[in-house]
Amino acid sequence: MSGLTTIRARLSILTKIGLLVAVGLAVALPAHAASAPKSATAAPRPSTTARMIAPLAAPDPARPADVAKAAATCVRYATRAGWANNGYYAGDLVTAAAVCGGESRGDPRLYVCDQNGLEVGHGDFVPGQPINCPAGTTSYDRGLWQLNNVAASSTSNACAFNPVCNAGAAYLASDRGTNFSPWSSYDMDKYTTWIDPAQTAVTNLRSGTVTSAELGECLQARSAAGAKVVVANCGLGGKVQQWVVSGGKLRSGSVCATISSASASSPGVVLRSCAPQKIQRWSVAGRDELRNASDGKCLTDPNGSLTGGTQVIVTKCANAKDQTWWLP
Repeated sequence: MSGLTTIRARLSILTKIGLLVAVGLAVALPAHAASAPKSATAAPRPSTTARMIAPLAAPDPARPADVAKAAATCVRYATRAGWANNGYYAGDLVTAAAVCGGESRGDPRLYVCDQNGLEVGHGDFVPGQPINCPAGTTSYDRGLWQLNNVAASSTSNACAFNPVCNAGAAYLASDRGTNFSPWSSYDMDKYTTWIDPAQTAVTNLRSGTVTSAELGECLQARSAAGAKVVVANCGLGGKVQQWVVSGGKLRSGSVCATISSASASSPGVVLRSCAPQKIQRWSVAGRDELRNASDGKCLTDPNGSLTGGTQVIVTKCANAKDQTWWLP
């Protein structure tokens, strides 16, 4: 792509975003769990009005090891935010991480200075110091998913340069993983060179969110024995939504997702101390169902409730949307 074509493409994207902001359009969010969970991280809460990041001036990493490290960083925070691992090479999680690579090269402190669609400088943010952009700069883009300080003005620098909060804001800006057009690296296909390293990093994942086919919904539980496993909004990156997949178990800290009874017709799922028991062992079956080893039933959001705080249960497997879950 020629320099003139690139600038024109970027100006077109900036104009599109500018119009959205000017008329006060809010991010259109699909159906998701109604009650947002409290975050267990100290990161600031992400704004739901983040819309745009411009392309990057910094060069691609020269060494394969640097590319792999950058992709792994993007994947680590993308899965915490809740992008679903729902496809090989083309799933939401891989795409989100590839966009992150194309935007920031995996640098959570990166800012890029912009002057009416033209990149005029970049640097790394240092807490307590001002953004150092040249005179005439009209805006700057921030962090992993390069949140623009004008188009995403309600997202503070404290959030934008915090990788957990940045990822959460970007997740919401992507309409919970369904739309990547706000990012110019996606519109201009710059993200495609990051798809392979992103997929490699995703394949090696063993922890992150467990996301539902009910859009915007993640499994959540406090890491304490007896806590209920419930559905909640994805997007905040809290520890209560982070699961480790190991040995057929879903671990939250030192406790594991367990069916409360092997004999009940639709038992609830709770956390108990991890032990070599069938009631704690899960396997992927059918259409991305999570099947319990003790009774052969599948993890279910009752009636596709989409209500935050609803305890998940196990019921007869039916290849249903409310039984479809994607592991990290």
